[in-house]
Amino acid sequence: MPRIVKIKNVNMLCFTPQETDRFPNVYLGKNCRITTNNVLKKDPRLNQFFNNETMGALDNYAQHENLNIYIKPLENDMFNDVAVSVYKNREEMTRFPMNVAKTKEEVPEFFRELYNKIHKAVHPSAESLNAPEVKHSKLKDAKMYFENIIERYNDARLSILKND
Repeated sequence: MPRIVKIKNVNMLCFTPQETDRFPNVYLGKNCRITTNNVLKKDPRLNQFFNNETMGALDNYAQHENLNIYIKPLENDMFNDVAVSVYKNREEMTRFPMNVAKTKEEVPEFFRELYNKIHKAVHPSAESLNAPEVKHSKLKDAKMYFENIIERYNDARLSILKND
């Protein structure tokens, strides 16, 4: 909690260093559309995912869509690592928690999930970027094959009858 210090007739807020680290004052990317705080920057595990190099493409997307994105670490949450808030025109569109990738193999999937969630927040009516899987059935394939053979046979019989 900030303390109020009174010096003569002036009331001033006094923050501890831990409280000042939680202020959103660290901007990521060239356009400065992504904001975080010093707690995230000081954490070596989270800093490797959220820095100027990794957030460049997301910053360009935020500039194009006129978004502001705020990423803060969840220090006391057992299940999630960060919370991402997306703002457009100073109004919060969505807020969602995320887990950071644990291994190098999970890093591309983590960034893909982050970008998809932000895209769905901006364009809720848009279809998902991932195409649905089509499950093939041998029975359907065989049925379609025999239907094609019967259709060709009937077409051949009709052409013979028309020529007579």
